[in-house]
Amino acid sequence: MPIVLMRLVHRITGRTWRAPALVLLTAFVAGWLLIAVFEEPGADIKKPHEYIWYFLVSGTTTGYGDLSPATVGGRIGGVLIMIAGLTAGLVMFAELTLWMGKGRMMRANGQARLHRRRHIVIVGYERDGLVAIIRQLRADPQFAKTPVVTVFWPGELAGENPDPELYDVVAFDATAFERACLEQARTVLVVGRSDDETVRVMLTIEAYLRRNGDPAVHLLAGVRDGGRRAEITEALRLVGENIEPVDIDDPAVTAVAIRNPGIAAIYHNLASTLDSDGTLYRVDVPEDAGEWPRLDVAISLLRRGSTLLAVGDSHRPDARFRLAPAPGERIRGGQSLAVVATHRPEIPWHEL
Repeated sequence: MPIVLMRLVHRITGRTWRAPALVLLTAFVAGWLLIAVFEEPGADIKKPHEYIWYFLVSGTTTGYGDLSPATVGGRIGGVLIMIAGLTAGLVMFAELTLWMGKGRMMRANGQARLHRRRHIVIVGYERDGLVAIIRQLRADPQFAKTPVVTVFWPGELAGENPDPELYDVVAFDATAFERACLEQARTVLVVGRSDDETVRVMLTIEAYLRRNGDPAVHLLAGVRDGGRRAEITEALRLVGENIEPVDIDDPAVTAVAIRNPGIAAIYHNLASTLDSDGTLYRVDVPEDAGEWPRLDVAISLLRRGSTLLAVGDSHRPDARFRLAPAPGERIRGGQSLAVVATHRPEIPWHEL
């Protein structure tokens, strides 16, 4: 029996906060027994709710004096409560402070287990690019408060998270995806140190999501090497049919791809001259060609197997192109068109 009792006490006191908690509990029970036995019948301090108030006031040494034991036995119980409060209470407060500090440090260093839902996870830590993407996201009211978690590569972060107001960090290890709540994310963007690494990490993420129920998580793969777009796209398609490649050179493009699932493929196709859907061409409208509604020009191009993407304001190399048409917009000679077609279109302007 003593051995069993010793083991029980050891298990209870095995953690640093358990011993002072046990002392406070013992003082609470002992004080209640002494006061219940020795105090006069009908004394307010013997009432359970009054005793709890007395225990809290005396244990914290506040000492309002509204309740106090009148007998020797009751005062001994009060002394036990005060001693327990001064010693065990202070120890528990110190342990709580250390625990909170440890939790903050673990979170700042990427070691904590986060609790996020419908958040954005960016796997691959490059601070400048990451901050630029997040600032683009925050400009959209719908994403102004969406949490962002970044899983950074070993050695990429020295010390604590430098931007805690923008994102949480998770160290890349065997438990990183679980601690980042990957299966609860709305979007996961992978930015490897090379395109090959991006494909390998995306393969790991696909396997993780399948093991955890394969929820509808929007997957984006950052592509660096424009010369290998077709090859990387094909490799990603083998990993998962729903993975979208996105060029990460422009943070604004990446932010648009995060906010709008499916849009990344359009940017990616336009950037790739090897895409089977066609190539992006610039076509200058002759100065004396005339003037037409933009809708009429778009329809005419569609009939010739081309798509009007944007309209430039002049023939200049730095002409500003507008994708969204203005109400009643007209196209005139001297402007330029951005057209998607399988080959450079020959447009009979004077026959439109």
